[in-house]
Formats: sequence, C-alpha cells, structure tokens
Amino acid sequence: MHNPFIGDLKNMSDSEVDDKIKELTSKYLAAQRFNNPEVLTQLQSFLTIYREELKTRSLTRKMTTDDDDDLDQLINID
Repeated sequence: MHNPFIGDLKNMSDSEVDDKIKELTSKYLAAQRFNNPEVLTQLQSFLTIYREELKTRSLTRKMTTDDDDDLDQLINID
C-alpha cells in the first residue's frame, strides 16, 4: 500500500516508525469521539501502511538471520 503523503519510509528508523504508529493511534482514538468516518478511514489507512512497513522489516531481518541457521548442525548422524 502506498500513499503519496507519507513519503519514503525506508529513510525512517524502526523507532521512528513505531513512534509514528503511537502518534497515529492516539489521533485515531481522539477522532473516534468526533465520529468523523472520513478522518477515521484516512488515519486507519496511514496506520496500516506504517504497521505493514514494520512487519516487512521484521520479516526481512528474520529471513536474513534464518539463512545462517542451518539444521545440519542439529542433526547428528553417527
């Protein structure tokens, strides 16, 4: 998912993305009180983009570290 108002998330650190998620969540909860569906939809869209970015980063790190963990050392054939 891409939104032209967000820009490139690759330049942000994980903690910056996490802080942005917290900020947007706070704004989302505040917007719920005003019952404005258009604003809620936009905020939910932004939250989804930031959460997917963190998820992608996490999976990428996991895949790169799992490549080195080979099962050959766990199986002992003697």
